[in-house]
Amino acid sequence: MYAVGVVALLAGAGVCAIVLASDHQEAKAAFAIFGPAVGWGFIGTGLYAWRREPANRTGLLMVLLGFAWLSSTLEAANNALLYTYGLTLGGLWGSFFLHLGMSFPTGRLRNRFDRGVVMAGYVIFPFAFVPGLMFSGPQELDCASCPTNLLLVERDQDLADLGMALGGALYGTLFVVALVRAAQIWRRSGPFVRLQLTPVYISALFTFLLVTIARSGAGETAFWAAFISAWLTPFAFLGGLLRRRISVLVDELHASRARLVQAGDAARRKLERDLHDGAQSRLVALALLLRSARRRADGQPELEALLDQAQEELQTSLGELRELARGIHPAVLTERGLEPALQALVSRAPLPVTLEAETRDRLPGPVESAAYFVVSEALANVAKYAQASQATVAVRQVNGSVSVEVSDDGVGGADVNAGSGLRGLQDRLAAVDGTLSLESPAGRGTRLQARIPV
Repeated sequence: MYAVGVVALLAGAGVCAIVLASDHQEAKAAFAIFGPAVGWGFIGTGLYAWRREPANRTGLLMVLLGFAWLSSTLEAANNALLYTYGLTLGGLWGSFFLHLGMSFPTGRLRNRFDRGVVMAGYVIFPFAFVPGLMFSGPQELDCASCPTNLLLVERDQDLADLGMALGGALYGTLFVVALVRAAQIWRRSGPFVRLQLTPVYISALFTFLLVTIARSGAGETAFWAAFISAWLTPFAFLGGLLRRRISVLVDELHASRARLVQAGDAARRKLERDLHDGAQSRLVALALLLRSARRRADGQPELEALLDQAQEELQTSLGELRELARGIHPAVLTERGLEPALQALVSRAPLPVTLEAETRDRLPGPVESAAYFVVSEALANVAKYAQASQATVAVRQVNGSVSVEVSDDGVGGADVNAGSGLRGLQDRLAAVDGTLSLESPAGRGTRLQARIPV
């Protein structure tokens, strides 16, 4: 890559020399300064992007675009061959520009249609005006001091005008097609991708507009504006790539959080099964043994009393173990779904709870688990702190998401930041793209609402 940078510096210096020595180039100062600067801008930012993401072709396309831009300034050369090259193949920078925009931000074209548009660009940008150049010499180009046009076959103004009109029509058609396609891509993209595409599309379209105005003979001021816009464009591409990298990191963070929640739920289900099938089963067997021993201890008051006490303690421990297992991950949630699990949950609440559940089919496991624990944590807080006489739980599935609402008529004053329980719910919901909101004015009850996309 260092060698590419050295070649770019030498090429830029050569461009500057060619422009300053030109006998026919207008706006020499603008071309001498910004001609190399624009090329260097694309090559430098392209090399940086290419080094950061070698698998992404965007950096490579930016480097190729930079060199194509430098080669386009050969139109200022006094040598006939270099001059003719600049008139034709110098337009390849537009081909690379189109390829870069259509494939941004991955550097890979999305479908066959996009590939067709880009292939058309590699033909139209360098060759669209060749038919006109075959019948037009320097005089017809309003450039009496220009070198010989080596493509000239015969001077014929009518054929030259027709060829130039055809080239302009091809340019315009390609521009409209690319603009419509860019709008489609932008509209169908998500918010993160739009953040990447918006500055790139605006900068690219504005640059093309200014270059077109400058080329149409608007004067030296137009060239300065066009070159400044073109010089800033690669930084818009680089900014889009950096936004893409940030969005990828955000997606990876989100995915890792989701995996942690799923792994935690899997561990909770395993622990619940282990308690149910292991410790709980052994305690039930022990209760049966104590019951059998109690029957054989008739006539021994002290032993009967000890066995009765042991049975009571064992039943208490068994009840606590069952509650612990339900709190870890209720089996009914896995086996029967959200609504039966919520019915079992509200039936054990220490105050009257009205349940309104309107879910249709089974929901994805992470969604059901998140919704269940929202209700579980909310009812636990109601029982501990709200001093409420009743509560309501409403679960509805609407427009591709599940809404979970828990409200009470207690003293209010709840705060998400006041305890770890609600903060933990926020983290769990964030892992499944859910949100949590709390309304708890003092003395007017509490309303906790979660929204979880399905």
